[in-house]
Amino acid sequence: MSTEAEPLTVPAEWTEHVIPGQLIHNADGTVDDIAPGVLIPFPDRTPVLSKAGSAAMVVASVTGRAVGLTAYGSLVAGGWFWAGLKAGTYLGYRYVRARDLQEVLGGMNKSADWNKVQQVRRSRWRFLGYAAGVTTALNVAGWIALVAGAGMTALDYSWMIPPAITTAIAATATALYGRYRLNAPAIGTDDVVAEYDDPNSDEPFPLSYCVDGERVEECVSRALAAESIGTRTVRVIGHQAWGWEVDVVLKGSTVGKVNASVKELDAHFNIKQGGTLIDPDPQESAHLVLRLVQANPFDNMPKPIPHAPNSLDISDPHTFGRCMDGSPLTLVLEGLRILAIGVSGAAKTTGVLRDLAEVITACHNAIAIEMDPVKDGLREFEGVMAAPPIRGNKDCEKWLDNLVKMARARQTVRNRLNMGDTWIATRERPAIFVFADEFIYLSPKAKESFIELIRLGKQSGIYPIAAGQDATSDAMGDAIADTFTLSIMLAARWDDIPLVLGRGAISEGFRPDRLVPAQTKELKNDAGQSYIKGPGLTRPLLYGWNEHSNNGIKQAVADRKAAGRPRFDRDTLAAAGLLHLADGGAGEARIPGDRQIVTDAIEVMAAAEVERIRTEVLTEALVEFDEETYGDLTAAELRKLLKDVGVGAPVPIGDIDGLKNPRGYKLEALTVLT
Repeated sequence: MSTEAEPLTVPAEWTEHVIPGQLIHNADGTVDDIAPGVLIPFPDRTPVLSKAGSAAMVVASVTGRAVGLTAYGSLVAGGWFWAGLKAGTYLGYRYVRARDLQEVLGGMNKSADWNKVQQVRRSRWRFLGYAAGVTTALNVAGWIALVAGAGMTALDYSWMIPPAITTAIAATATALYGRYRLNAPAIGTDDVVAEYDDPNSDEPFPLSYCVDGERVEECVSRALAAESIGTRTVRVIGHQAWGWEVDVVLKGSTVGKVNASVKELDAHFNIKQGGTLIDPDPQESAHLVLRLVQANPFDNMPKPIPHAPNSLDISDPHTFGRCMDGSPLTLVLEGLRILAIGVSGAAKTTGVLRDLAEVITACHNAIAIEMDPVKDGLREFEGVMAAPPIRGNKDCEKWLDNLVKMARARQTVRNRLNMGDTWIATRERPAIFVFADEFIYLSPKAKESFIELIRLGKQSGIYPIAAGQDATSDAMGDAIADTFTLSIMLAARWDDIPLVLGRGAISEGFRPDRLVPAQTKELKNDAGQSYIKGPGLTRPLLYGWNEHSNNGIKQAVADRKAAGRPRFDRDTLAAAGLLHLADGGAGEARIPGDRQIVTDAIEVMAAAEVERIRTEVLTEALVEFDEETYGDLTAAELRKLLKDVGVGAPVPIGDIDGLKNPRGYKLEALTVLT
């Protein structure tokens, strides 16, 4: 301080610390000046009011901080509790309504699904009831323990302590769960816990971690990068009930490299074997669509309803199932020659062939026959096929030979009736569909006839349908697998893909070798799923076939038998010399062939009012009676036909027409067979 800043008062106890002195002024400056004044140290003196004010402020500060922290903590804890309560309520609702089971089932489309969901709901309500009962019992036990062990009375507040503790535990657990959900932004609304992945890592992670399209794009990018497949863009197209569709543009890689890495991609995505499907763009070689299948695309397919008798036409499109993109699988049967290849358990017979037979036998202008050299084929359709079940190689050879004769004969009939280039199917002259199951087991002779039928049948309205387990030339009898107009591959061998679907089919994304056949009725895997190539079907998409029940088919067969089915047309049979097959060869043993010719012969003789007639005269009368049916009939063919049906050979009939005892037929011999 300056010399002027002297204290007004100096306490007596401080005087002993004062150094006395005086100020000397030397005008000439010869003597050093002493300190200009007296310095007295003053210790800090805080006023009493200041001390009292500081204490109050400290109390206020600490109290305010405590109140603030308490309020803030309450708000935070309340936020946690509210988040946990909302999440727990939603998850509880999903739990008691069995929503998780409904999602696994793909909805409730049949009574069995409803029954399963109802059963699980009852089971879960029962569990919750048991849990509530156990909680109540524990609270009562705690109250009894407080009364008996802690000396509390039964009617004081002791009864409130166990429920309060239970409530506190529940509230704490709810708040902690809410804190967990708030700190885990990746957790899904329907999820209980979240799956984490390091966003700074380039390592692949499972597709199940993804809760939105952005995460899926990251998942796909990492998986492709892990297989050294570069990409320009990865963009999610959409999410389906079965999984994700992702649009990918490659960079420095090819679609073939992606196709060669699908097994590894399955593992990166952690989805089922065969779950990574590719669909290349034929116009852009670096562009493809990835389909990542997490669930069966056909689990929620509605059960098919059999069609009414004679209500369909082979020239119309018919639905046989569904594509994985949700569109119906529709086919026009007219003109199709069909090949279905699949290993045992792939559902060739109970899926593809049964679906085709159900539609064909409901058409008013089509008939079908079915043959199987080693198994029981389509036995459930017996009665609506145009012939009884054909079993064993001997019968298969016989029928295929007959069908080749019909195909050749129809060339003549078609031209005579001015049908044009191809056979026009009507109820009177229906198309013929020939089912040959287990084709590879046919004898060499039968295979030759079947191959000839494929080459002759299109213009004649005879359409072969073959099914087998493989398609090699050894199995098929010739390299004809690619001559069918519609090729269907269920779970099959890799070697058969180029034979059936054509060279390059594998690189195009057709991978039936990655489908898994059924093991049991319960473990169906990919049974009934297939790849298809044919008119309008060129993309490597999965198609699921309708699953008709055996009981449904039996009822449909009964209805169709009662309504009546078309048969082999007499024009074809007559031209082929097979009139004895007019009833499909299903007559009684004593009349193995066609009875209609007997009925017509009786009617001709009745109209002429004769009881005996020469063979030549009867032949001419039958031609005149029904020229369309018997126009090419000869006396020799008539003798053979009547012999085959049990009439026997012509017999002497006495003098007639100026001839002495010629041979012919007596009315009484014919009427015995009617």
